[in-house]
Amino acid sequence: LAYPGIPGLPIALATRMSESMLNSAQSQPQGKLAVTASVSFGRRYIAPIMDEFLRRYPDVSADMLFVDRVVNIVEEGFDVAVRIGRLGDSSLVAVAVGTVRRVICASPQYLRRHGTPRLPDEVRKQRCVRHIGLNPRNEWHFRVGRRSVVVPIDCVMTCNEIDSSIAACVNGLGMGMFLSYQVAPYRKSGRLEYVLEEFETEPLPVQLVYPHSKLLSTKVRAFADACIKGLRRARLD
Repeated sequence: LAYPGIPGLPIALATRMSESMLNSAQSQPQGKLAVTASVSFGRRYIAPIMDEFLRRYPDVSADMLFVDRVVNIVEEGFDVAVRIGRLGDSSLVAVAVGTVRRVICASPQYLRRHGTPRLPDEVRKQRCVRHIGLNPRNEWHFRVGRRSVVVPIDCVMTCNEIDSSIAACVNGLGMGMFLSYQVAPYRKSGRLEYVLEEFETEPLPVQLVYPHSKLLSTKVRAFADACIKGLRRARLD
């Protein structure tokens, strides 16, 4: 018996070909993908990964929300999120992709004028820029040996927006504490220097999270794989 659409092609073989084509189509990522991350992390790392992903899979579209708050990805309908810090919600699947440090930095010009602190308690004498997203109070935390130490800081500026906070430090206004990935480019260019590195608290984990499901969609699985590979290759510190 021959398949009527292709003269001479046996029906059994044609059926297997049709099933193979259908399975292939179903295995290709498609549909809308909703992803969330913090503003600066999303802009620097997630957006480039998503750009490449959408070029590779043209049947996928994306909604991205970059916001500096903890998003409830189940209630708000997100497929994937990137979280910095330890998770308390056990209903989410979490995959570790790296760590980030909490670093104290200042411009070389500022350090020449005001001196470089050698011990945590010496930051009391410094002019400090406080980014409230990382430091909700006028204090910085350190680790001295096995002890956790809290040091009050004198804030010359307090700001909720990360780029303005970093710019103030780059311009020599004061000394700031940030996550390492946020200021790594400025350190590399020599516009900021890290201080008190030996007294940093434990690094924070960076994790890719998504709702627990045995039937994870193809698009979510493919994007999660792309994120895991991309972020593990990236320098977050």
